[in-house]
Amino acid sequence: MRLIEKGYKLLSILGHPLWMPILGCLFYFYAIPNYLDQQIITAKLMAVSILTIFLPIVFLFIAKNLKLIENYSLSDVKERRFFIMFFILLVLILLNNILGVYNYRTLFYFFSGILFSSIIALLFSMFRVKISLHALGISGLTCFIIGLSLSFQEPMIFSISLLIIFLGLVSSSRLYERAHTLPEVIIGTLAGFLPQLYFFSYWI
Repeated sequence: MRLIEKGYKLLSILGHPLWMPILGCLFYFYAIPNYLDQQIITAKLMAVSILTIFLPIVFLFIAKNLKLIENYSLSDVKERRFFIMFFILLVLILLNNILGVYNYRTLFYFFSGILFSSIIALLFSMFRVKISLHALGISGLTCFIIGLSLSFQEPMIFSISLLIIFLGLVSSSRLYERAHTLPEVIIGTLAGFLPQLYFFSYWI
């Protein structure tokens, strides 16, 4: 039983929503043909990592030390509102200053989908509904990779299949740990998938 609990804990860490934006960028830069200089790619990946991983982690660390949150998992729905609002601000900075729509059209709309998903999560939190951000992140990434496969005619069936299986495993772990209910997981999955699907018409 303890081994199962450790396995589910590991799945929750690996499936954390903060990993999903940078994974989407890695797929875009390295899984499809592009003619960008490696230095440019590295710079963009660094910027995305700082804004979507490093700064959110620093924010959580400071909030925990100031006792604004009880734990890093943001189990209280009120606490996650501030984090989501901070993350929305970071995504807006990314869209306005790092990933212009003309030079990085595909990534611009990928992060536009992330922005919309974050707004949906924030709106639900206002009504005290704690949707699964893990399911939101993985489903959004899965939908984006499906879009990459369609747009660039690159066979990514293996990656897409793995992500769908991973979504199921991580969702199961969240249910097992009683971090979410089944409706919260389903809503999170739809909140991640549908905004990405909506923006397909802008870049595919």
